[in-house]
Amino acid sequence: MLQPGQQIENYRIDSVLGEGGMGTIYRATDVNLMRPVAVKVMHGNLADDPTFQGRFLQEARAAARLDHPSIVRIYHFGRESGLLYIVMELIDGLSLGAYLRQLARLNQVVRLEETVSLIAQAADALGYAHRQGVIHRDIKPDNILVKRLDQPDRPGDPPLRAMVTDFGLARLMGMEQDTQSGLMMGTLPYMSPEQVLGLPVDGRSDIYSLGVVLYQLTTGRLPLEIRSPEQAVQAHQYEEVVAPRETHAGVPVAIETIIMRALARRAENRYQTAEELAADLRRATTTLGNQEALAFTEETDSTIVSMVTEFPTPARQLEWDMRPRLLEGEGICRVLLQNHSLAPQSATLTLETPRGGLYADAAQKQVSLVPGQMGVVDFYLKPMKQPFIGRDRNWPFIIRVTPHSSLGGPAPGMDGLVRATPQMPWWLALLLAALLLVGCGLALWLLISLPMVNNLLFS
Repeated sequence: MLQPGQQIENYRIDSVLGEGGMGTIYRATDVNLMRPVAVKVMHGNLADDPTFQGRFLQEARAAARLDHPSIVRIYHFGRESGLLYIVMELIDGLSLGAYLRQLARLNQVVRLEETVSLIAQAADALGYAHRQGVIHRDIKPDNILVKRLDQPDRPGDPPLRAMVTDFGLARLMGMEQDTQSGLMMGTLPYMSPEQVLGLPVDGRSDIYSLGVVLYQLTTGRLPLEIRSPEQAVQAHQYEEVVAPRETHAGVPVAIETIIMRALARRAENRYQTAEELAADLRRATTTLGNQEALAFTEETDSTIVSMVTEFPTPARQLEWDMRPRLLEGEGICRVLLQNHSLAPQSATLTLETPRGGLYADAAQKQVSLVPGQMGVVDFYLKPMKQPFIGRDRNWPFIIRVTPHSSLGGPAPGMDGLVRATPQMPWWLALLLAALLLVGCGLALWLLISLPMVNNLLFS
């Protein structure tokens, strides 16, 4: 794993954002343009495989051609010092997958108009990619990021934008499917029937996967409960998708019709292009009346929430505290952090010693936390000089936490103190000094008195 400060070409690694089956994603800085980027570095066993290298470079070239507002941009890719990597646009937003998991825990469902707008934007992105000859093959909530906008893209839309990411599994249309490994390319609950059954796929496979995401957002459940490849084959051959209104009676009929068409078992019965899906979604929202919108809110046991109002702000993303604030002699000062946001968060912790005089194991440390994760960063501190005698001496220190998502400067510091206790207390030093004076006086008296005593004894 790369360490903060290491550099790949002109990209300086800052912190870890996450890790997947193919590689590790880092937050980094393009030192030439001084802009933040995301760098995905492939695992070593893959980077050393010549076959994988060729496939990776071909897929990276295909993804780099994509230029769409709802697709995470590819800036650069390459090989250096045995590393195989791809540099992407860094999205300061949240993962739809993490948000859906939070909704499930809290029994919540997103507002219908926000769901429809985000899925329509994702469909726009897929439609564009398909026209360029690129199929995603792994559409799922974790591969859809959501970022907050200053103003909506379209009048009446919420100020949110869906960003489709990770075209790492994409292949050019017409490429032969890799059957040597026998692996299914995708994530089981979101895979289309043709993916599961090993049949040729095209853009309609992505439409099915996006339909699963739409079903999950509107009902809070997956259309088919699939936990293994065997279950996937069984479900796609013999099971029927439960209509959304049977799960959530408030789902409008028009939206249910769109979902069921996107989830048709046979590809020829689905939407033939993602643009058609996006157009139908937007058409449906314009025809929805107040009564249907009210029914979606009321006819469910789940709480309806808005992503706009729930969207994490920098002040709410990361919380931290420091314990203990007072160290006696030497010890470890522990900073406790928790990521309350729905996106990975990174921060730099900086130690300051206003008066000097303290040794620390590091002046600066980095931490990265996945959504909901708690973390601990320890600083070891001790005085450079231990006083031998006298009063206690206090050495102040300050630890500042600077989240990488923060647009401002570092947060106010947390104050701490290292108290250095002398090796010999002052009262003991005074006592020893007094005893020394008494001893010296006694010795002097003896020296003076001995001649007089001698004279008395022999006179």
